[in-house]
Amino acid sequence: MPRLDRTQDVVQRLRGHWRLSLSEPLWGRSAILAMNRVLDDEAEARLPHRAGWCLGPDSFRQLLESLSESAQIVSLESVLQLHHDQLPRIALTFDGGWRDTLKQVSPALERLALPANVFLPCPVTQRAWSSWHEAIGEALWRDETADHARRLLAEAGLPAPPTVGTHRDERYSQAIRNYIAELDQSQDATALHAVASALDADPAFADEALDAFSIRRLEQGGLFRFGSLIPPHATTQDVSALIQLRESQHQLAVLCRHPLRIATSASAHADEGLARLAASAGIERVLTHRTGWLEPPIDTVLLPRFAITQPVANSPGRLFDWLLGNLPS
Repeated sequence: MPRLDRTQDVVQRLRGHWRLSLSEPLWGRSAILAMNRVLDDEAEARLPHRAGWCLGPDSFRQLLESLSESAQIVSLESVLQLHHDQLPRIALTFDGGWRDTLKQVSPALERLALPANVFLPCPVTQRAWSSWHEAIGEALWRDETADHARRLLAEAGLPAPPTVGTHRDERYSQAIRNYIAELDQSQDATALHAVASALDADPAFADEALDAFSIRRLEQGGLFRFGSLIPPHATTQDVSALIQLRESQHQLAVLCRHPLRIATSASAHADEGLARLAASAGIERVLTHRTGWLEPPIDTVLLPRFAITQPVANSPGRLFDWLLGNLPS
């Protein structure tokens, strides 16, 4: 780690712990945390192209320990209720429906009897959801999908991705991360979403989603609730998105005893059009990518969340700096 990065990390840790000592601002506060995946290998999760959306077993355990010491981890229903507790209420959410929810997340939460909420794109398709950033980055990283990804990017007229050296190492992972950032700044999102959709259908990713049996098993355990994931750029004018969302709600009602009437949005931007789409599908609340604490009265449709990355989860100081640094002034 460069010296400047080390200095900034120390500052964030100290600032986070200092802010945590000011406990009074947390009275009656509530927040929702957003995560995607928890891998079985910390080093794999720490790779630059994954660190923004994957945790490892150690960082996830550290996150739970940090939160359990300074907050109450509760259900979504509880986090949406006004309260006057000294400790803040925190709800955990996982987007995408990845199979590691069963393999990594569930055992960790069961040991501590902590609840969580999982949002699925479509329960019966057995395809997990990821953003185009994640889908393209992961496909370029894997040896069995890299050629397919390069071909799709070329056919879409997009810039050529970085070439892999003799080994897939941290340097190559950083090159993928830089490439994804360049695409995000310079390319049309429609083409990128099309490439990601084609990659999601690759057989290499077929066994990475929760199946119907696992969904039922997790819900029957009493700690997990399931809701729908609204596809990116869905609007009330998009008839196919509305049909897909209603079908997802119907499938959840078949699979689950108590499906959530809350959905999460895969779009980076949330507006009133998204709220109307959700209402048309019978959804009461939508969790967005807007950062922030829940503010009373909690009666709005579009709700903020805190996205948790691997570096934030792994450091109590960074975590508290991230959470407490966003308290309303």
